[in-house]
Amino acid sequence: MALETAGKTDPGLFRAGAGRVVITPPVGFVMDGPEHGSRESTGVTDDLLARVIVIESAATRVALVSLDVWGISGGLVDSIRAAAGAAAGIGEDSVWLTVTGNGTAPPLWRDDPQYAQYAAFLPQQVAGAARVAVASLEPASMGSTGTLLPDVSTFVEGPGRPGNAALFVLAIDRADGSGIARLVNFACPATITGPTTLWTADYPGYASWALEQNGGGLALFSQAPSHDIRPFDWWDGNEEPAHAERKPEDVQAMGLLLATQAANGAADTTQRRNVTIAVRNDVVTGIHAMRIGDAHFLSTDGPQPNKFARRFRRELPHANIFVANNLSGGMFDAKATFDARAMRRGMALLTEMGAT
Repeated sequence: MALETAGKTDPGLFRAGAGRVVITPPVGFVMDGPEHGSRESTGVTDDLLARVIVIESAATRVALVSLDVWGISGGLVDSIRAAAGAAAGIGEDSVWLTVTGNGTAPPLWRDDPQYAQYAAFLPQQVAGAARVAVASLEPASMGSTGTLLPDVSTFVEGPGRPGNAALFVLAIDRADGSGIARLVNFACPATITGPTTLWTADYPGYASWALEQNGGGLALFSQAPSHDIRPFDWWDGNEEPAHAERKPEDVQAMGLLLATQAANGAADTTQRRNVTIAVRNDVVTGIHAMRIGDAHFLSTDGPQPNKFARRFRRELPHANIFVANNLSGGMFDAKATFDARAMRRGMALLTEMGAT
């Protein structure tokens, strides 16, 4: 829903731009993930992308960045934030970096000699996408909403425990109502694809493509805390799981459901141009928080169980909170204990920025 206001096209108000770049490693490079181990890539099903949304309001600018990878090392995170920030003309603390949680990914969370040159160039690729986003800045409006995508995931512990259906959508539109960008936050690992040797962004890539084909502009996906969640009904010990063949059609089924519900949510947002932007960081816990209008963003580097996101949303039920984690690429067998201290300190940051 568009909210008509005086000065809707005033360039001094809210502006946004988007850019993307292909980051698919060369065929023959090793791919890795949480289930199928290291293996040599032999082709490409669909390209891995880095996507950047740059947003500006009242002389404050921030960048939202997502990469189609499972995880990134701490040093590479710093390099990407620094490069993207410099390209966007902002400090690296104003870059909100997230990953899609793609289980067929370059192993950027470890120092792999094969990836030394790739990792050195990747920050500049992301910076290039940020420059495209800055160059395309235009008058815009934004709104966010929370909706549900039920019956597509489960908690890994056993049957009868459906995954977290919470789906959050940020919609950024032009003055004529067409889409500049969409940001989607959902909790389910992108591990539908089986032990393939083909590069693929899994269901977030397909969902993003479908949203873009539907006129949403650039679609950026962020993986919500999902260390204890699996796609479909793939709980431990299920001998007859749905979508057991793990084909591209199974990826597309999840992606299309997500894109459809996200598009419906975007259409229901109330669009505004009078937008407040704020950024906060907690150096003790590594929490990074941001506010853009009626949307709040919070990320942490380590893997977290889904309880981490649910607690924020339970305590602040009137805020649309996009929670991301696992930049560090923690595997399924890694311990992911609920971080109560980070939750408390993150709650303080969100409250300080106006979440209720």
